[in-house]
Amino acid sequence: MKTKEEILKMTKQEMLAYKWSADLNTKSSRCSRCYDCFRCSLCYDCSNCSRCYDCSDCSLCYDCSNCSRCYDCSNCFRCSDCSRCSDCFGCRNLYEEAEYQYMICNVQFTREEYEAKVNDLTKKGAEE
Repeated sequence: MKTKEEILKMTKQEMLAYKWSADLNTKSSRCSRCYDCFRCSLCYDCSNCSRCYDCSDCSLCYDCSNCSRCYDCSNCFRCSDCSRCSDCFGCRNLYEEAEYQYMICNVQFTREEYEAKVNDLTKKGAEE
């Protein structure tokens, strides 16, 4: 965050271009309009997230990738409009009162089934 002296020395153009929220993103890179995020990358309009990648409009998420409009999720990939999910892949609209875990495309799996399928889906060089 800039100091009072630094702000007083800024020109009008510098003030208009200054994105103060970027100063609050501790060790985050190439994020935009994020607040209080830690070690995130390529995220947009997120708050209080940690170790997320390419997420948008998420809050209180940890270690998520390619998610949007998620709240309080962890270890999720390609999910949207989810709340209180962990270890979910490709899920949508999971926001009821329950907590969701080991879900793929909104279908429940055991931990072993989930890990095997996600490893298969995310293998480098996997055929599309």
